[in-house]
Amino acid sequence: MKLWQKIFLPTLALLVLSTALVSTLLLKASTDAMWRREGRRAVTQQQYLAGMLRAGVVSQRLQLGVVQLGADETKDTARQVLGQQALDSYLRGIVLLDEDGTALHDGLPHGLAGGLPAAPAEEPGAAVYELRPGGGEGEWYLVCAMPVTLESRNCRLGAAYFVGDLQQTLARQAMATVALCLGLSLAGAAGLLFLVGVLLRPLAALDESARRIAGGNYGERVAVRGRDELAGLARDMNEMAQAVQDRVEQLEQAAEERKIFVANLAHEMKTPLTSILGFADLLYLPRDVPEDTRVEYAGVISDEAKRLRSLSAKLLELATLGSAAVLLSPASVKEVADEVSVSLGPVLAQGGLALECDCADLAIDMDRELFKSLLYNLLDNGRKASPRGETLRLAAREENGEAVVTVEDHGHGIPAEELEKVLQPFYMVDKSRSRKAGGAGLGLALCREIVSVHRGTMEIQSRVGQGTAVTLRFPVSAGQGGGDADAEG
Repeated sequence: MKLWQKIFLPTLALLVLSTALVSTLLLKASTDAMWRREGRRAVTQQQYLAGMLRAGVVSQRLQLGVVQLGADETKDTARQVLGQQALDSYLRGIVLLDEDGTALHDGLPHGLAGGLPAAPAEEPGAAVYELRPGGGEGEWYLVCAMPVTLESRNCRLGAAYFVGDLQQTLARQAMATVALCLGLSLAGAAGLLFLVGVLLRPLAALDESARRIAGGNYGERVAVRGRDELAGLARDMNEMAQAVQDRVEQLEQAAEERKIFVANLAHEMKTPLTSILGFADLLYLPRDVPEDTRVEYAGVISDEAKRLRSLSAKLLELATLGSAAVLLSPASVKEVADEVSVSLGPVLAQGGLALECDCADLAIDMDRELFKSLLYNLLDNGRKASPRGETLRLAAREENGEAVVTVEDHGHGIPAEELEKVLQPFYMVDKSRSRKAGGAGLGLALCREIVSVHRGTMEIQSRVGQGTAVTLRFPVSAGQGGGDADAEG
């Protein structure tokens, strides 16, 4: 069952029941009022008949000049008075019962069943009436009875009043009420159906939009109107659609980056492997290889093998950072920087470069080996980009409760449009120079992952021809640095 049916059908049932109940109560109240009025009319007529009967007995007594009529005289007088009473369209019959229950006068209509209605025990002298059917179709009578005293004789006077017209009127009124109830129910059903359709129209729009989003149209949005629950649902759906669209774009971007990553990896590994195989074949195929040629070929093979080793090591480190949990402990930035400067000294000297190290004794939570790899990669990038005679600078200071580590060089620099791309794996601004220097474009991508693991931030500022500055920010450790940190490591 659909939602509009769940709303429409119970509401319609409640509307019909309410209309029927109200109509029934109103009809009953109207019917009771009319019968009470008719009953009062019958009782008034009955009292008139009783008064006329008593007046006839008194008149007979006065004519005879006696104090009280005898039993037979009383009965005869009563029969005579009632016999002279003319019947009409309303008064259809009269009956008089003696105190022993015998009928002194019996003029009730033919086919009227039952005797006179009995008086209630708590009011034996009250006039009572009952509605009874007659012998013909549409014949209904209001049978009224009341006690009357005639010369010390307790008689009971009854009469039948025709109320068939009133009964037909009430029947027509009941039919009209039923028709009115049915008409109101139909009109209410039509209005309710229209109202439900109007109220649920935004829900239908939401359903249609949801179907289009499910079908892949992630740019679909629902128009938000009003401030009711449906408007809130529309806003939530738009936010969900935006989140889904963003997630899909991220997945598509990640898939594209992975595709590029795999393609670059295959290319980067293909080049040194080709060189290794080629020069190995040159050494293997000729019988006599001059010494200087052998040394040259062996040097090429060695360099390309080192390049493959560096590439595989960085790839392994990237994969490890993405899957393994890294334990951090307080350690001194100055001590780690000193270790890196010592290990890089020979490489820098070979390239005619110098390293200036100015680090304050700050402690941050770190993995010492990863942090050393971070500094090594940043300084190695500066080495590859700097001409002979330049000086690299490594500095660390505390600023606003953070440890700020800066690595600067005065090399070729990076164009502004390339700054975001250099963090992607295998991306190289100058591919020929980077490969010549032994690079594969993984250094800065690895650095970004290491900084993220250490809950830090990384910012690159560079100007072409003037050099590059990489600024790292980390929260200062609450533990102790220096010797204690070193002991923990």
